[in-house]
Amino acid sequence: MPVNNFKAIFTLLIFLIAEFLVIFPVYIPIPKRFSRSWKQEKRPINGLGDVDPVPQSYRIPLDFRTAPFIAVLLLLASECIHGAEVRKGIVGSDGVEPLNVMALFISLAYMVISIDHAGLLRFLAFWVACQSGTSGIRLYSSICTFFFVLGVIVGNDPVILSGVPFLAYFTQETGIDPPTAWIFAQFIIANIASAVLVSSNPTNLVLSGAFSISFFTYTAKIIVPVISAAVFMLPLLLLIFRDPKFIPRRLTPITLSPRSVLVDPFGGIFGATILILTLCALVSTSFLHPQVYLVTVPPAVIVFLRDIVHDIRGYRTRNQESQCRTDQEKTMDDTNPRSTSAIRDSGADITHDTTADATILDYPEVESKHNQRDNKNLVTSTPAGDDRLTQGEISEKCVETQSSKLDTLRSMFPNVLIILRLMPFSLVVFSFSMFILVQGLAVTGWVDVWAGWWSQWVAHTGTVGSIFGMGLISCILCNVFGTNIGATILLARILQVWIQSRDPHPRIKDGAIYALALGSNYGAFTFSFPASLAGLLWKRLLMQKEIIVTMPQFARLNFIPVAVAMGVSSAVLIGQVYIIHR
Repeated sequence: MPVNNFKAIFTLLIFLIAEFLVIFPVYIPIPKRFSRSWKQEKRPINGLGDVDPVPQSYRIPLDFRTAPFIAVLLLLASECIHGAEVRKGIVGSDGVEPLNVMALFISLAYMVISIDHAGLLRFLAFWVACQSGTSGIRLYSSICTFFFVLGVIVGNDPVILSGVPFLAYFTQETGIDPPTAWIFAQFIIANIASAVLVSSNPTNLVLSGAFSISFFTYTAKIIVPVISAAVFMLPLLLLIFRDPKFIPRRLTPITLSPRSVLVDPFGGIFGATILILTLCALVSTSFLHPQVYLVTVPPAVIVFLRDIVHDIRGYRTRNQESQCRTDQEKTMDDTNPRSTSAIRDSGADITHDTTADATILDYPEVESKHNQRDNKNLVTSTPAGDDRLTQGEISEKCVETQSSKLDTLRSMFPNVLIILRLMPFSLVVFSFSMFILVQGLAVTGWVDVWAGWWSQWVAHTGTVGSIFGMGLISCILCNVFGTNIGATILLARILQVWIQSRDPHPRIKDGAIYALALGSNYGAFTFSFPASLAGLLWKRLLMQKEIIVTMPQFARLNFIPVAVAMGVSSAVLIGQVYIIHR
C-alpha cells in the first residue's frame, strides 16, 4: 500500500506528535477569567468523588493520559481512520484482544495494590532487611534477591510502589547517603524480573495475545535468558557501586519492627493467597486458551468484596468507639465539668484502639489536603453584592452538603477508596488509544513498509541479527514511541505482518518475538523516565521522598546495566533457539 498520500502522511505525523507529547508533556494554562469562574462554580470532582477545586495555576495536561486519545479524535475527524479501526483497537484483531488484556491487567492490579496497602509487601521487605544482619554487601544482595522474586510474582509496579518508601526509610535509618545504589538496584532488578511471567507486565500480555503464546510456553522460553541476566546483574551492580559510601561494609541494624508496618495482616495474607492461586490457574489453563478475564476478574471481585466488608466492620467499630467516648465525656461533664473542659483545652486524646484507624493514619495527606483545599476555597470565595452573596451562600451550602456526603463515604470505605486512587485506570485509556493509533498506521500502509525493512534486515543477518536487532530496536523505541507499551504494540504488529508475509524459520521467528519481550521490559531502564510508566512512577515517588534523580544521571547509571542485561539475555536466547529448533 503506498504511503505517499495525505492520509498516510497525516496519520504518521499525528502519531509522532502524540508520542512526543507522551515523552515531553505540555501543560496549557487556563486564562484567569475562566479558571476563576471554574473555581467558583464548577469545582470539578475526580474519579473517586473527592471535591478537587482547580488551583490558581490550573493547567490542561497534554501527556500520556490525553495526547493519544486526542490523536485518535483528530484521525477520526479527518477520516484517516473509521469506526472499524476503533473497534479493532478496543475489541481486538489478529489475535490481539486489548479489552481482554486490560481486564486481566486491572484485575491483577487491584489484587496486588490491595496486598501492598495491607502492608504485606513492606513487612516482607523489612523482614528480609532484619534477617540480613549488619553486613552491607550481604544486605544489598538479599534485598536485590527479594526484589527479583517479588517482581516475578507481582510485577515491577508493585515492587516500585512498596520498595521506594521502604528504601527511603531504610537508607535514612542506616545513614546511607546518597541512596543511589539501592534505588537503582530496585528499579533495574524489578524491570528484569517483570519479564518472567505474562501477568507481570502489560507488554507481556500484548505479546502473548498477538502471537497466541500460552502462559506456560512464554515463561518456559523466557525464564533462562532472564535469570542469566539477573545472575550477572548483582556482581555488576556491586562493581559499579563499589565505593563504601554507596554500599557501606557495616550497617546500623534497623530498629523498626517488621510487624509494625502491617496494617491488615489477614487482608494481606488473604489477598496474597488469592493472587497466587490466580497465577497458578492462569498458567495451568493457558493450554486451553480460555478468555483470561474469566480467570482473573472473579478473584479480583472476591478481594474487592473482602475489602468492602473489612471497611464496613472498621466503620462500625469506629462509630462504637466514638459513641463510647461521647458518653464518657457526658458522664465526666455531669460529675466534674472542670476536668472535662481542662482535658478539651489541653488537647489530650482519650486512649482507644488504633487498629481500625491504622489505614487512615498511614495516608494522612489524603484527608488533610482535601480539608485544607475546601477550607481555603470557602474562606476566599467572598461575595461582593447582594445577588452574589445569595449565590455564594447557596453555592457554599451545596458544597458543604456534598462534602459531608463525601466525608461519610471516605470514613466508611477508607481502604477501598485509597486502593482505587492508586489503580492505573489512566493506563487503560492510553493503551486503547495506542492500539487504535497502530491500527491507523496499519490501514494507511506504514506497518507494511516497516515490516519490509525488518524483513530485509533479517535476510542479511539471520537468527543472530534478528535477536540482537530486535532487542536493540525495542529498547530504543521504548524511549521514542510512548513508553514500552506503545513500542510493544507497534513492534508486535510489525512482526505479525512480517510473519504472515514471509513465513520465517521458527528459529528466527521465536528469536525475534522473545527478543522483543526482553527489550520491552529492559527498555524501562535505558535513557529516560517515560520509557515506561514504571519509570514515571519511580521518579514521582522519589521526589516525594526528596530523593532527586536527574535524567542524565538516570541514563548514565543505566547504560552499562541495560547493555549487559540485553547482551547476556540475547546471547542465551540465541543458544536456546538453536537448541530448540535444530
